[in-house]
Amino acid sequence: MKLELFNGPTSPFGRMTKVAGIELGLDFKETVIDVYNATFLDQWNPLRQIPTLLVDDTQPIFDSLNICLFFDSLSTTNSLFSENDFLHKTRVALAIGIMEAGLSRQMEIIRSDHEKSLTHIRKMEDRMSRALDYLESNASNSTENTISMAQIATACALEYTSFRWSDDWKNSRPKLAAWLATFSRRISMISSYPCTK
Repeated sequence: MKLELFNGPTSPFGRMTKVAGIELGLDFKETVIDVYNATFLDQWNPLRQIPTLLVDDTQPIFDSLNICLFFDSLSTTNSLFSENDFLHKTRVALAIGIMEAGLSRQMEIIRSDHEKSLTHIRKMEDRMSRALDYLESNASNSTENTISMAQIATACALEYTSFRWSDDWKNSRPKLAAWLATFSRRISMISSYPCTK
């Protein structure tokens, strides 16, 4: 089976799928694109969003969580998902929500000054802060012995927060920061770190 993952250089959603694929030991090709100019992608994903996975040059799969679920279905190793563990699924949703808020904040920041909404930026920052506080108060739930989708999503969300906003969140959330310092040493995390070059 041929797998081609269309990704961006800094997308936390794309990074999440890449980390999942690496952790599951899958053989896939990553193609980094400029999504704003990638008109070719429209035939596969009319939303023109990344990540988009193309299977055998014919079948598109998009939405980062769908791609992770598909990758998981191909793996012969342990699943990254806990089928009936809704705490785990909620943790994944929370991490994705942090990424979404971070991306929304970033898109607002790069708007021209006369279009920019400082209220929206602050709203996204407050949302991210509340989510980080929640993760800190439930940090023990992030330290499963086996690798999980919740861990991957949380780590990608935290590093995207540092990348696009600030590392200052670590000062008041020491348990979360300590966990990330360990998890981010995984090969999958190192090889997928956002690149702006």
